Amino acid sequence: MIVRISIILILCFSSAFLRAQVINIESKRFLNDTNGWVGVTDFSFNILQNTQQVLSFSNNFRIQYQKNKSRIIFLNDINFIKAGNTNFVNSGYQHIRYNFKINKHFTIEAFTQTQYNPVLRLNFRFLNGIGPRVKVLKTEKAKIYAAALYMYEYDDITNESQKIYEQRLSSYITFTFHFFKSIDISSTTFYQPNLGYINDYRIANDTGLEIFINKHLNYKTSFNLLYDTKQPIGVPELVYVLKNGLTLKF
Repeated sequence: MIVRISIILILCFSSAFLRAQVINIESKRFLNDTNGWVGVTDFSFNILQNTQQVLSFSNNFRIQYQKNKSRIIFLNDINFIKAGNTNFVNSGYQHIRYNFKINKHFTIEAFTQTQYNPVLRLNFRFLNGIGPRVKVLKTEKAKIYAAALYMYEYDDITNESQKIYEQRLSSYITFTFHFFKSIDISSTTFYQPNLGYINDYRIANDTGLEIFINKHLNYKTSFNLLYDTKQPIGVPELVYVLKNGLTLKF
């Protein structure tokens, strides 16, 4: 049982690490284009007691409002796992993004975000950004978007007296492909260089594959990678997570 708990904690820790650095908003967008509100929320709280007590808590919600050419999305994500006296995961973020559609190809995006992960030495991060988003391709079987946003960033790092103020380019390209009515591939790649120091940059990628085996069974795999040249001391520059699983519908 202890080995099983440890494996679960390691997987949750790895996923939370990636989320704490570069958050993939593309995977949070709603696909509907109709006016009005749409949303979804999840909540969980668990207690496990054997040789030690394990507490876990998570809450996330996505809410979107659209009216004509304007769209706004609210995101909240909180995750907490504690085993005994040790916090394995303690992370969260809040994100607000506004889109204004100029024409069928160009959209202006503006966002603000707060996040924290003291387990990984990130006490607090604050972001503001604005810039263009371009629809490169949109068909029934393929969607490609690209963006290049100016981003202002403030970081409060544990055990570092100096606060960090940076200006970055937050650029990304995202695509979704549908093959043979049974295969979906989606990927988003971010590049976030420091505009004042070219050797300080982040590269992040989220890629997912889903195969519809039959009407009851799906296979899913996902790969998440983060490379950050200026991580706090003790945090590795490169981390990645590979997940595989099956979904059974009945």
